[in-house]
Amino acid sequence: MTAVRRSPLIIAVLCGAAVAGLTILVKTTPYFPLDDSVLRAIQSLDLGPLTAPFPFFRWAGGPGGTYMAAATIALVLLFNWRAWLLALAAIAGGVWYEVLIAVAHRARPTADQVLRITEQPGSTSFPSGHVIFLTIDLAVLMLCIGHRYLPTWANRTGWTVVGLIALLVAVSRVYVGAHWPLDVVASLLVAFGWVCLVASIRRISDPAFRKN
Repeated sequence: MTAVRRSPLIIAVLCGAAVAGLTILVKTTPYFPLDDSVLRAIQSLDLGPLTAPFPFFRWAGGPGGTYMAAATIALVLLFNWRAWLLALAAIAGGVWYEVLIAVAHRARPTADQVLRITEQPGSTSFPSGHVIFLTIDLAVLMLCIGHRYLPTWANRTGWTVVGLIALLVAVSRVYVGAHWPLDVVASLLVAFGWVCLVASIRRISDPAFRKN
């Protein structure tokens, strides 16, 4: 048995390469029309009831981020304590947010570039911490708890729900004018790639995946 799972490792490498490419792109070209056009298209949509969870996303990925991470780890310890190392290693991936904002230092959208700005965070735009933190938290719950207790069909459904929520979080950050579309795309890649990397290391993930 190899020390790593090949498939998730390959996915992690591809995600990392994509994030590196996007970081170089926004570092060298902070503003370009396509990003602006996609942002305006998203903001022109009438999302109706889909906007209801946006205030929660703002809190959970920002001021409440520490509480969300703590609650995630607590649930893992309660329902699958053997997965503690996987949970900690995955959540530690949030450090990439600090690394990338320092490298890219991309300015956020301004009022003259977008249709509206209803939220004005203080830090720079690339990547989105809200998307990274919440996506990792949700993925940890599925990896550490869902994988152990859910049947195969429910596990697939759970991952679909996680993906849809992560996508909605990403859309919300663009919709409120806090981020450019490429910011949230890179953030999804960071979260997904890091979780795949951690899951690929058998020493970390094997205890979490035991069902007995």
